[in-house]
Amino acid sequence: MGPLFDVSGDSNGVIGDFLGFALSLRNLSGRPATEEFAERFSPAGSGMLLPDVFAAYRAEEPDDFPPEFGEQVTGEVGRKELWVLTRLRYGQTPTSAVIDGPELRHLLNEALAQRTEQTAP
Repeated sequence: MGPLFDVSGDSNGVIGDFLGFALSLRNLSGRPATEEFAERFSPAGSGMLLPDVFAAYRAEEPDDFPPEFGEQVTGEVGRKELWVLTRLRYGQTPTSAVIDGPELRHLLNEALAQRTEQTAP
């Protein structure tokens, strides 16, 4: 996993974990992070699946949300671009967060900028 990120309002650390995993995608593909992000996390993006570790996908149907989010979020499908981020841990209940697309891309850009600052000479 990549660097650790502390995101305000992310009490379970799911969004922070997502950012770390997303930044590490280039280690798998060899492509620049900006290309990976544009392909995977655009409004029509494919998302991310790291089997048994993490999943990030755009919710397109009410059934795409984990049950704990209920109708308050499912009613937004079609009106907002919502992404489900789920940390998968063997033997434990998955932990999820829901975030809207523009905020997801903003956080990815911020995380990328922080990583760039940390590696600059």
